[in-house]
Amino acid sequence: MKQARKEVIMTVTQTLEQARVQAGYTQQFMADELGISRPTYVKIEKDPSVATIAQAKRICTLLSKNYENIFFAPQR
Repeated sequence: MKQARKEVIMTVTQTLEQARVQAGYTQQFMADELGISRPTYVKIEKDPSVATIAQAKRICTLLSKNYENIFFAPQR
């Protein structure tokens, strides 16, 4: 995996986890709301590129966050 891709995944992962924690939600809650298992949600949080577009949009709705702000790293 290229270094730039790793950095993007790390940034998105941190943003996703921070948003979930800030909202006061557990990984289990998120998984239940998405209709997936907790291990599957953990995979999404570790590598958001595995989420479907529908899952990503639902996550953003649950977290009251903009899709682009969560699933795309900020431009440098």
